[in-house]
Amino acid sequence: MLISAATWPSIVQKDLSLIFLRKFRGIPSMLPLLYRFKKAEQGIEYDLETGDIGTVPAFDGHISYDSIGEGYKKSVQETEYALGLKVTRRLLRNDLYGVVQDRTSLLAQAFKHLREVRGAFPFVNAFNTSFTVGDTLQLCSSAHTSNNSGANQSNTTTNAFSAANVQTARIAMKKIKTNRDNPMLNIPDTILIPMDLEDKAYEIIKSMGKVDTSVNNRNYHEGRYKLIVWDNYISSTTNWFLLNSDIMKQQLVFREWEPVQFFRSGEFDTLVSKYAGYTSFEVSSVEWRWVYGSSN
Repeated sequence: MLISAATWPSIVQKDLSLIFLRKFRGIPSMLPLLYRFKKAEQGIEYDLETGDIGTVPAFDGHISYDSIGEGYKKSVQETEYALGLKVTRRLLRNDLYGVVQDRTSLLAQAFKHLREVRGAFPFVNAFNTSFTVGDTLQLCSSAHTSNNSGANQSNTTTNAFSAANVQTARIAMKKIKTNRDNPMLNIPDTILIPMDLEDKAYEIIKSMGKVDTSVNNRNYHEGRYKLIVWDNYISSTTNWFLLNSDIMKQQLVFREWEPVQFFRSGEFDTLVSKYAGYTSFEVSSVEWRWVYGSSN
């Protein structure tokens, strides 16, 4: 009996699965630097903002008790993605040039690209309502609201990227308060930029002397920030973000219902095999205080 791809299709399936997984895992991703990954368990899940507590009063012989209310609640709905290839039995058997393997690699690359595109979506759309947080406003807004009696607050500017404007944004971000107008510890430690600003960002965080001046004062920003350059996925060439990575990794969620998977199905009548990738996920954040963005 002849042992070939035609008589042993499961071997071909295993080979293509390995090619898919090897390519998918071999492409680097920025997502682990930004997101908290969560395994989803229901078709619609919810992110919930916690209401802050009030200020501590003086003790007068009796303990005062505070009432903690819910903050904003945001629903997150499952989104499915799938893409496949059809391959004839003859092509599988006679593919001397690795065409099927190349197309399988491209399929894996497409799914990796999908995850990066959706992961960058909150930042690409930070200044419009294509992506919203708990108060139904865009991620970076000049008038974020509170449902716990707090004042409206801003986490956005239109200043261009420079050492002086990074410092201005840093101070503004540190002054952001909780949803009950209490002070909070909100120290940015990361800069997120498109690749077009990488050289400028490198100067700002690496220069020992003050940036773009002739004086020899020490550079306040030297070594103060981690730098994330998201090549090709931050579409603006000028927008930039300050991040508090600790709060971000709590609030910015990459929720997976189904991880990326690779499937095969054969058709007897047509002798055509189908290969497909499938995944189901969504990104969300009910909170906005972890980011300060500039649209310019």
